[in-house]
Amino acid sequence: MRNIATKLIQAVTGLALATSITVSAAADILIIDQERVQREAAAFKDFDLQTAKIRDAIIALRQRTSPDGFWDQTAVQFQQRMVAELDDLEKRKSIIGNDAYETERQTKEATFQTEGQQMRQQLQNETNQLRQLELYFDNLRREAQTQVERARSPLLREILKERGAEIIMRKSLALETASGLDVTTEFIERLDDSLPTVTLTLLQQAADTGEATDEVPVSPEGQ
Repeated sequence: MRNIATKLIQAVTGLALATSITVSAAADILIIDQERVQREAAAFKDFDLQTAKIRDAIIALRQRTSPDGFWDQTAVQFQQRMVAELDDLEKRKSIIGNDAYETERQTKEATFQTEGQQMRQQLQNETNQLRQLELYFDNLRREAQTQVERARSPLLREILKERGAEIIMRKSLALETASGLDVTTEFIERLDDSLPTVTLTLLQQAADTGEATDEVPVSPEGQ
């Protein structure tokens, strides 16, 4: 009986010690929800606001130049119209005669060739515009990210020092967290105070030179 009691005491003591170690280790690690920071922090909202027209233009161009997009559909309609008109001409050949037939056929083929070249050129122009805008947007995003990084590092160090913790990790990397370890709200509040807006010099330069970088001319529907 005494041995059983001794083992029970040892087991309870070991469990308490293990729990103490686990809690102590957990207290050294804090959690931040980066996705929530990107949704709610003022700097990210300001970036989204400043670049809204650029993003809209990129989305519109992607839809137009994508497979089954506007230009794919236009090409199919063009092909169908060309075949229908040439078939109709072929049916009228015996009525209008060879000379009139050849003249009309050559005229139609030249017209279709010109129209096809114009369509391909318009598609190429919009594809180039899309690439330029995507590169431009990436440069703006990197500029904003640099400013956020500079503001974020000292804020994280402050939180670590105040909490007596050693590590701050992304919430997405943690399988499970204990209450009191998530410092996302506190971090967002400090980041908002430190960096309420971001400065996008490329946008400012474009505005100063009068370049409409956020407006991409696209061909009207049906052309």
